Amino acid sequence: MNEPGNNLARVLALWGELAQSQTMAPLADAMAEDVVWQGLLPGLVCQGRDQVRDVLGSARGGRLPRVTRMAAEEAGDRVIVTVEGPDFGPGPAGSALEPAGGPRTLVLSFEDGRVVQMESFATREDALGVTT
Repeated sequence: MNEPGNNLARVLALWGELAQSQTMAPLADAMAEDVVWQGLLPGLVCQGRDQVRDVLGSARGGRLPRVTRMAAEEAGDRVIVTVEGPDFGPGPAGSALEPAGGPRTLVLSFEDGRVVQMESFATREDALGVTT
């Protein structure tokens, strides 16, 4: 069993690595080979590390968003992360990746220290409802 707080610490360290490197590489390195990402919209699903990295890395032309506020909490094997910043507006016209502006909430599920699932939610409350 994973020690409480380890997954949260891993997410915070990853976020620092992402910000410093300005690439998706640290997150991709933390993902299991068969990771699954569920986007906000039905049917927006990526399977496997390469596909998830390619889709998330292509958002905003490969530039990582600027984050000015972050809230994160661990709930069992999941970490719920909500981020805000000036780059979190509506996506490009017709974008399925970011259909609405405002904060973004992502739930990362861990297994043996690796991210095995990521799921995007419209609100933190929606994410907390799934994880409680």
